[in-house]
This record gives sequence, C-alpha cells and structure tokens, in this order.
Amino acid sequence: MKQGLIIIILILSLATVNAQQVIRFTNPDSLIAFAEINSIAIKTGDAQALLAKYQTLYAKINKFNPRASVNYAATDNTQLPVNFFPAEVFGGTPGTFKEVQSGQQYVQSVYITPQIDLINPGTWEKLKSARLNEQLASVNNRLTKKYLSESIAAAYFNIVSFQQQIYITSKTLLHADSILQIFQYKFEQGIIRSQDVNNAKVNKLMIKDRLQQIQNAMEQQYNLLNLFCDADAATIIEIEHNENTNTILQQPVISLNTLAVTQSQLQLQYARSEYKANNAAYYPTLSLIGNWAWQENSTQHFFDNNSRWIPTNYIGLRLSYTFPDAGRLSQTATMKTNWKIAEMNVKHKTTQQETENVQLYLEFKKAKEIMMIAEEVKLLKEDTYRKNLNLFVQDIYPADNLFLAFNDVLTATLNYQSAIINLQYQLSKININNSIQ
Repeated sequence: MKQGLIIIILILSLATVNAQQVIRFTNPDSLIAFAEINSIAIKTGDAQALLAKYQTLYAKINKFNPRASVNYAATDNTQLPVNFFPAEVFGGTPGTFKEVQSGQQYVQSVYITPQIDLINPGTWEKLKSARLNEQLASVNNRLTKKYLSESIAAAYFNIVSFQQQIYITSKTLLHADSILQIFQYKFEQGIIRSQDVNNAKVNKLMIKDRLQQIQNAMEQQYNLLNLFCDADAATIIEIEHNENTNTILQQPVISLNTLAVTQSQLQLQYARSEYKANNAAYYPTLSLIGNWAWQENSTQHFFDNNSRWIPTNYIGLRLSYTFPDAGRLSQTATMKTNWKIAEMNVKHKTTQQETENVQLYLEFKKAKEIMMIAEEVKLLKEDTYRKNLNLFVQDIYPADNLFLAFNDVLTATLNYQSAIINLQYQLSKININNSIQ
C-alpha cells in the first residue's frame, strides 16, 4: 500500500513537471514582447481604448439625440361617464337637464412620438470631449506599455546582474576553499597560527552565505518578473542573457519622447471641453417633434372588425430649457477647477519631460564612466592580490592582509560586472524611450 502511494505521488509529480512550460529569453526586447501579449495592464488599456472609440460613436449618435416612445393602451370603460344635456332637446321641460351616458366602452390607442434635437450645444461639445478622450486613451495605453517595459527591463537586468554575481561568487568560493587548504597545510607545518585557519574558514563561510543571499534575491526578481508579465503558474521564465558588450560603449541617439507632455495636453483639452459642455447645457434645446396616433372605439369588444382605427398626427418644434440647480452649478465650478489644474500640469510635465530626456543621457554617460573606472580598479586589485598571494606562499606576507586583498578582489569584480549590467540597462531604457512614442 505504501509503495503504491509513492508511485502515485511520483506520477503526479512528473505530470506537473511535464505540464510546465519553460520559456527562455536572451534579451529584454523579446521578454517585453512576451509581456505585451500576456500583461493584464496592457489588456486593460486596450479595452479602455476600445471603450473610448465606442463612446465617440455614441456621442456622434447623441449629437442629435434621436429618441421615440411607442405606447399602446386598451381601456375597458366599465361605466361610461354621464353628461347633462338640455331636456328641451329631447322634448322635455325647458330649463331642465337630462342625464345621458355617452362614449365607447372599449377604446384602444397606439401612440408613436419621435423627437430629434436640431440645436443642442451640450451634445455637440460632448462629441468633442469623446474624441479627445479617445486620443487620451491611446496615449495612456502607450504610456502604460512604456512604464511596464521599463519595469520589466529593470527586473531583467537585475536577474542578469545576480546571475553574474552567482557565477563570480561561486568561483570565489572555490578559490576560498583552495586558500583554506593552503592555510591548513601551513598550520600543519607550524608556520601560521590556528587563528589564521579559523579566519580562512570564516572567510569561506561568509562567501557561502553571500552566495545564498544573492540566489534568494534573484528568486525574488523572478517572482517580480512573473508578476509584470502576468505569466500563469505553468509558465517558467528563464533568463539567459546574450549580448555583445562591445556595442554598449557607443553613445546612442536619444529621441525626444513627448508622450507624457502629449498626455497632459490632451487632459487639458479634455477638461476644457468638459467645462464647455457643462456650460453649454445651460442653453435651450430646439427639437423636432412629431406624433402619430391611432384609436379604435367599440361598444362590443376589443379588436372589433366593425370598428375602424382613427388616425391623428402632428409635427412641430419644441424649445426646452432646464433651469440650473445647485448640483449643476457645483459641477461647473468643479470642472473649471480641473481645467485650471490641467493647465498647471502641462507646464510641469513639459519641464519634467525635458529633464528626463537629459537625464537619460547623463545616466548613460555616468554608467559608462563608472564601468571604465570599475574595470581599472578590478585589474589593479587582481594584480595586487596575485602578488600578495605569492608573498604569502613564500611566508613573507601576513595572513590578515591577504584576506583583505582577497575580499577586495571579490568586491571589485562584482562592482565591475554590476557596472556592465547597469550600462546595458541604461541602453535598454534609451531603446524603450525611442521605440514607444
């Protein structure tokens, strides 16, 4: 029974593994393309853009606000009304009245009352607002893609950086083990103290702990990347970065990205249009109205074949005006305030956008300089460590100083690799800035 249970668990485990799909990405562009297909944020933006198009279509129809009502009524006058007629008409005494029930017991009516607005300033301005909102939805969607792409690129290069740190730290761990063996050998020869061997062991353990922390940090970045891409549980994303580092030293062309400024300008135009639409609602509306009606009267029953439908109709113009209430006045004041805020936001976004474009250049330049300096420092630290190690092997260099040189090399190597990855990330940000306009 126990063996059978173990077999079932193994089968279920294999089925789960087989159901998972591993997708490998070698550059951030392919990962961003994958995210654009799966991202809920982008799908939501696409849906909002489509909704804005429909709202524009509805606003076009509502420009004339065509509407009509169709009514049908069937009335059974169980007791007809009584009217008083002069009695002398029926041969009675003058000055007196005679009660007479008049009318038809069964009455059917059909009414059709169409109406179309000929002049309605409010709906005209609403159409302008709908068109502006459609443009704004498109810009918002592109900005969402830009921000998402930047976040994915950041997570991607964080993972690449951690991969490089794991590789370097793993090699350093092997080297630390070799140093520990040298220390143990020298201790057995009575050349160094037991404290020096302990320090070598501590040094190895610290590097091992550092490796574990880097692995945990990389796992967190993978989880964050899955969240950005909205990948399902069956999809495993793996990063295998492959890029020629020689090309990153070339100064890229940075295009002026005006998406944020365009967004603020459209928001301003939309706020102004909404304010005008609300003001236009204070003006009267001129409508073309009509009425087509048919009535059947019978003393026998409904749908009497001996009775006929009597038609009536009219056509005309209607001028209507609604007095503003406190709610509409408050709404107007709110929209005017939103308009003024949008004006200030345009100025802020324009300045911010210019600063961000300059910042892209400065960050790339700074990252390039840091990488070049980090490379020089790394080479110098490696040279110093090799010389110190040779002196230590010859028993003419203290162990404590050797550990300092060893850790300096590790730190310098990690800094250099991080500087390379950061430069690639800055280049990726520039590519995103240039491609999503």
